[in-house]
Parts: sequence; structure tokens; C-alpha cells
Amino acid sequence: MGLYFEFPSGWWVIILFVYSLYLLLFLQRVSYQKKGELKVQLIFAITTLLLAFTIEVIAINLNVWTYFPGNWPVILWIGYFGSGLLAYQLIKKIEEMTG
Repeated sequence: MGLYFEFPSGWWVIILFVYSLYLLLFLQRVSYQKKGELKVQLIFAITTLLLAFTIEVIAINLNVWTYFPGNWPVILWIGYFGSGLLAYQLIKKIEEMTG
């Protein structure tokens, strides 16, 4: 299975959207400057990435979907990592708003 490095421009719009929302929430939160905050965010995002990878492997092995040879979009993993960062910010923002 090969890696795919040429992406339609729509992927870049999605990536820009996810990381822009992350940055906006990161800077908007009051507690983003706490010591160790960035480390926790990276651990959360890496865990999300590993979870996404595990789901992909299971789905491919169960023939839920397939990736044809040479069609493994690397940008998908960049999106998964950004989604983990964004999810962390959303959780923290909700915590700040409710308590």
C-alpha cells in the first residue's frame, strides 16, 4: 500500500478550517497558558491519531472500506491530528463555560 501525496484543494480547506478553529479556541481560553497545557494537548491529539489509525486498520481488515494501492492519503492523518487538538479545545472550553 503506497502513500498518496497529491490532494484535491478541498482537503486543504478542511485542514485550514480545523487548525484555524483550534487556534481560535486555544487563544480564547483563559487557562491555555497553564504549565503543561501544550503537552497534554499533544498527548490528546496523538491518542486521537492512534485511535483513528486503529479504526482504519480494523475497518480495512473487515472490508468496510478499502484503500487501493497508492491511495493512502497522508493528509487524512494531518486532519485526524488536528481534530484531536480541536476536540481537546472544545472539551476545555465547555468545562470553562459550565464550571
